[in-house]
Amino acid sequence: MFPSTPRTPGARDAGDSFATLSQLKTQAKALLKAFRADDPQARARIAAQLPRFMQPTSTAHPTRRFALSDALHVIAREQGFRSWPRLKAQAEAQALGAPMPASSGSGEAIRMTPGQPARTPGASERAAQFVELARGGQIVLLARLVTSTPRYETLAIRDLIVARGEQAIVVDALLTGLRHDDSRIRFDCAHALDHYADDRCSGPLRLLLADPVPRVRRMALHSLSCDACKVAPLPMGADTDDAEDHDLVALVVAHALGDPSVNVRRHATIALGACCGDPRALGALETLLVTERDPAILRNARWALRRPKDATPTQRS
Repeated sequence: MFPSTPRTPGARDAGDSFATLSQLKTQAKALLKAFRADDPQARARIAAQLPRFMQPTSTAHPTRRFALSDALHVIAREQGFRSWPRLKAQAEAQALGAPMPASSGSGEAIRMTPGQPARTPGASERAAQFVELARGGQIVLLARLVTSTPRYETLAIRDLIVARGEQAIVVDALLTGLRHDDSRIRFDCAHALDHYADDRCSGPLRLLLADPVPRVRRMALHSLSCDACKVAPLPMGADTDDAEDHDLVALVVAHALGDPSVNVRRHATIALGACCGDPRALGALETLLVTERDPAILRNARWALRRPKDATPTQRS
């Protein structure tokens, strides 16, 4: 269980069978209803997990009301998880039959059926698990587990996989997932490649920029343009075959100015901030300040123009 989560009235004991996600959502709705009815037990549970909602509004969240998302957060913490998304990801992984090797360290636990405990493995065990899933072609499960793992753990796991010479195995599976019929899987695989991508990934991610689903295009753009989490930058620009199609700045400019999704344009505007050494990026940002009406895009464009023009090289290669 999550070690800092205290026991509270209404929370389950460790020996209880873990409820299904549907049952937990029902519990969260009941908790929200009880809280709004000023039920003392509900307030005690919330005070133990999210004490800020019990503080005077002048010192906490004057415009923030306790909502269903907060009730889900309470339920997740009572079950031993830091957040509802982490509980949900672990539950879905187990439902899909993820191999969950034992770990000697502490970690979040989840039990979907009586008598079948499962524990979050350490980095070494999780790295072996990811490679095993990739070898077995379990792309859906692999992508879901990779993207639900916190960033600091993801980097540690990725570094172990790279050190063992098994990065290509994981990348092969994720590249296959980019062509999946389910847009969620395409999104998850593009997201995972932000950490695992090697020099084979530029072309497939670039093709994903034409995906009909906006969030998939947004994630493909991020994985192409962000180097912060990668082992090495993706090959882009003049040193590649078919350099014109691989020109990162041209791709980012095109989506910042012309993508039909405002969310994709917002992300592309931020990405332009890393390309300010290129006059095309500067020109696109200045155009956005004149033509755009979306407040977030205008804010991102002003931020990008304030960045040092030599913050990053004009082209990556």
